[in-house]
Amino acid sequence: MTRSIQRRRRRLAAMVLGGWLALLASFANPADAPFYQGKRITVLINFTAGGPTDIEGRIVARHLAKHIPGTPRIVVKNMPGAGGIAGTNYMGEVARPDGLTVAFFGPPLTQQLLQDSGLRVDLSEFVWLGGIGQPLVCYIRKDVGSGIDGAEDLLGLDEFKAGGIRPTTSTDLRLRMALELLGAKYRYVSGYRGIANVVAGIMQNEVQYSCATILSFHQIIEPNLIRPGVAATLWYFPTTDADGEQVRDTRLEGIPTFVDVYEMLKGSKPEGELYEALRLINNYSVTMQRAAFVPAGTPDEAVGALRRAWEALPRDEGFVAEYTRLVKAPPDMVQAAAVQAHVAAVHGTAPDTVAVIKRFLGGQ
Repeated sequence: MTRSIQRRRRRLAAMVLGGWLALLASFANPADAPFYQGKRITVLINFTAGGPTDIEGRIVARHLAKHIPGTPRIVVKNMPGAGGIAGTNYMGEVARPDGLTVAFFGPPLTQQLLQDSGLRVDLSEFVWLGGIGQPLVCYIRKDVGSGIDGAEDLLGLDEFKAGGIRPTTSTDLRLRMALELLGAKYRYVSGYRGIANVVAGIMQNEVQYSCATILSFHQIIEPNLIRPGVAATLWYFPTTDADGEQVRDTRLEGIPTFVDVYEMLKGSKPEGELYEALRLINNYSVTMQRAAFVPAGTPDEAVGALRRAWEALPRDEGFVAEYTRLVKAPPDMVQAAAVQAHVAAVHGTAPDTVAVIKRFLGGQ
C-alpha cells in the first residue's frame, strides 16, 4: 500500500470521525443550552394596569431578562380581581409549573392568614423568588367636614369615608385599624379594583381617606393632591423591631409615623391586642409589599436562574435608576430566603392574634 493511499485513508477516517463528533455535538447542544434559551416568560400581575403593582412589575420585567441565561423574551399580563386573589388562584390552579409563568404580586398574605374564603390556594406551597419592601403612607382630603389641615384635626371630624379594596387586604386592615385605635369617626367603603381606582375615588371625593405605597404617594398623590393643597399627609407605617421600636424609613423623612401621631393625639404610645395585630400585619406587608414566585413543581434549573436574576437586580444600575426615577425612591430588594421566611411566619401566627383580627373584621 503506497503512502499516498494511506494518507488518503487517514484523511477519510478523520473526516468520518469529525462528522460523527459534529453529529453527536448537535444532539448534545440542546441539553447544554440554558433553560430559558429561545423561550418566553409571562410575568403575571394581580392588580390593574397603571396601578403601583403594575408599574413596579413592568420595571422588573424590563430588566430581568438580561440577568437570565438565554435572555428569554418577557411579556406582562394583568389579572386583577378580588383584592389580588384572582391572580393568586390562577397561579395555584391553572398556571403550569414550567418556569414560563412568573407572578409579580401584591401577595395576599393577610387573606391567607384569615382564611379568606375566596383564596383557594396555599401561599406556602409556591416557590418564592424575592420581594420589594415599601411602607404605606396615609392621607386625607382637606375639605372633609368643616376642613382639616393635618392629623391634629382628625379627631374633630364628625365622619368621613375611608376607601379600600377588600376588607381582608393588609392595606385595608392597616388603614382601618389605625383609625379604630385613634377613635376616629369614619365609614369604610370597599370594592375598588386597585389602588389606582382608590386614588381616583379620592380625587372625585367619593371617599376622603386612604393609604398607598411610596410609588402611588410620590407619583400620583403628592403631585395631584398634596402639593395643590387638596389633601394632607397624615402618617406612614414603619416596620418595628423585636422590642417594638420603630424602624424609620429614610425615604419618608418629614412625614410622621402612625406612632408619632398617636402619641400626639393620645399622649402615650399605642398598645393592646389590636395594635399588636396591626404591627404584625404591617411588618410582613412592608417587608414584602411586592413579591415574585412560581408554581410548586417548577424545575430547579428555572428557579435557580430566576432567583439569581432577582439577586442581580440591586446591582443593575439601569434597573435602580429607572425604579428610582418612576417610584421616586430607591428599591428595597428582598431576597428569596427572607420572603420564604415571612410566608412561613404568617402560617405560624398565634391563633389568639388571628382571633383579634377576625373579631375586628366581624365588628365592622
